[in-house]
Amino acid sequence: MWLRNLCVFLGTSDLGLTAAGLDDALGEALCPPCGDQTVSVGGFVPPLKGEHAMTHVVDGLAVCCYQTISRVLPGPVVAEEVAERVEAIEAKEDRKVSRREKADLKDEVHFELLPRAFTRAKRTTIIVDMRASRVWVDASSENTAEEVVAALREALGSLPVKRAEPTIGVAGELSRWVTEPGALPNGFELGDRCLLETSDETKASLRITAMDLQQDEIRAHLASGMQATKLNVAVDDALEFDVDENLDLKRIRPLDLIQEDLDSVDADDAVAELTARIALQGEAIRGVLDRLYTHFGVAGECSTKAA
Repeated sequence: MWLRNLCVFLGTSDLGLTAAGLDDALGEALCPPCGDQTVSVGGFVPPLKGEHAMTHVVDGLAVCCYQTISRVLPGPVVAEEVAERVEAIEAKEDRKVSRREKADLKDEVHFELLPRAFTRAKRTTIIVDMRASRVWVDASSENTAEEVVAALREALGSLPVKRAEPTIGVAGELSRWVTEPGALPNGFELGDRCLLETSDETKASLRITAMDLQQDEIRAHLASGMQATKLNVAVDDALEFDVDENLDLKRIRPLDLIQEDLDSVDADDAVAELTARIALQGEAIRGVLDRLYTHFGVAGECSTKAA
C-alpha cells in the first residue's frame, strides 16, 4: 500500500477514538453485497483482504478501508436495446413510438439488464491519526473524500472534523515560493511543475511540467497576475508531491530516503508489509502536514462545530 493523494480533515476537538472502538464501529458498517437491482452500495471492509480486523494501527495511525460496489451498465448498451425495441414496435404496429413510451422502455430495459451487469469494486484508504486528531483520505477528488468522511461519521455516530482553514492565502504563498525559493518551509525544495491560473472569471490556466520554475517566462506570468494554485515540492529527500490550494497532497512519490527502505520490505508477509509501509510513509506525512499547517497558520483544533 502507498498513499498517493491525500485530502486531510482536521479535528475540531479531540476525536476521542480508540483502536478497539474504531474497529467495532466499522465492523457494524460493513459493505453489503450489491443486489441484483441495486446500482451501488458502500461500506467498510478490512484493509487487508483475507483478514478480519477492520483497522490496522501503526504508531497511532489507524488504517481503514471504505469500499463501494457499483453495477456497470453502459449507456450505449441500454440505448441500443431500446432502439431495437422501438423499431420492433413501430414495424409491428405501424406507428411512431412516443417520447413517453421510449422513456418507459428505457426504464424497462434498465430493470431487465441491471442484474446481468458486471460489478466493480472501488476501495479508498483512510488513515485516522489518533495522535493528531486528523483524518487522511487517499482520494484525488474532494467530493469522494467528503463522501468517505460522511460514511465514517455515520459509522462512528460523531466525527468532529473539518477541512483546513489557512490564515495565509495559499495560492499567493505558493506563488511566492516560486519567485523566492528561500521562503519555503524548512526541508522543502522547489520541484519542476506547477499550475498557474488567473483569478478572474476566465480562469485561464497554464500547466508547467518538467521545467525549471525559476525561468523568467514563469516569473513574468506571475507578475502579470497569475497565481500558482498547485506546486510540486520535495521534502527531506523523503517525499515528493504537489500541494494545492486546499493544502491537499497530490501525486505523492517516495524519494531516496524512503524508497531504499521500501525496497527492503518483506512483501511475502502482508501484515508486516502494511506495518512497514505505514510506519515509513505515515511518519513522513505527519511531519509534512505539521510544517505546512504551521507555515499557513492552520489550527489543529478549534471551538467551532464540524459540519
